[in-house]
Amino acid sequence: MTSIHVILAYATQQDLDLFMFDVKTAFLNAELKQEIYIHQIPGYPNDDPSMVNRLLHALYGLKQSSHEWYNLLCAILLSLGLQCCDVDKAVFFGHWTVPPYSSIPMPSDSSPLLIIIPVYVNDRLTATNLTLLYHWLIMEINKHFEVKDLGPASMYLGIHIKCDRENQKIFLSQCPFITDLLTQYDMTKAAPSKVPLHSKLHDLSDPPPNTLPDIKDSDLIPTYQSLVRSLIYLAVCSRPDIAYTAMALGVFSSKPTHTHLLAAKGVLCYLAGTMNFALIYGGALPNDPMYHEHAVS
Repeated sequence: MTSIHVILAYATQQDLDLFMFDVKTAFLNAELKQEIYIHQIPGYPNDDPSMVNRLLHALYGLKQSSHEWYNLLCAILLSLGLQCCDVDKAVFFGHWTVPPYSSIPMPSDSSPLLIIIPVYVNDRLTATNLTLLYHWLIMEINKHFEVKDLGPASMYLGIHIKCDRENQKIFLSQCPFITDLLTQYDMTKAAPSKVPLHSKLHDLSDPPPNTLPDIKDSDLIPTYQSLVRSLIYLAVCSRPDIAYTAMALGVFSSKPTHTHLLAAKGVLCYLAGTMNFALIYGGALPNDPMYHEHAVS
């Protein structure tokens, strides 16, 4: 997720276009290099329990699938003139001083052509300084497998992306994700809180004397762990204001008490009251080497 934030910050500063495209049944496009066999699927013609089927293409859930799909996509992008980032192998970028195709013009400001693509399974976010370059890339990839152009970026990995090109800002928020969390944990009618963690619960390693016994119910511990994971994801994606609380709660994931569970649900109360908060990347200072993040309403 760090790479995504860096790309979005850079796109804001450089005023790049943001697009998205989707690869249909991504994993199925990759051929398996290993011999893997599966039992015949119920309903398969001439079903014979003594027979097996050999998999020729990757399937979702198979250990090799992500690796084989990445290798296929990597080979295609490299053949189109893109490079793989040395720091993050899931990020590809293209930088041309001469158009890769004759019908593609150079930018009006005479700057080099640029395109950046972070890879995440079949969802692709793309930043570029020329829309025609993006369309050319989609056309070339579509020669290998079916690709759907999703247009300007609006929702990526559960993050709502709102671009204010006039003021050179990008807003990142996760209202639908928060709403789903409130519904999942039956907190839709909870009273909103002004802080993510109340002062009386700051010292979670030393709970109050009246703390209920450790949670023994096998269903409650996974519930706590799932909630904390969701809070951490929120903190990493668009809500740094709950980062400390999510980290503090995560320390106790292996053996939470009811105090910790109540504290985690208290964060949901805070999120209910701050659902419209967004992380803003601003490009007002194009020469500033530092990118500033702000959590605002």
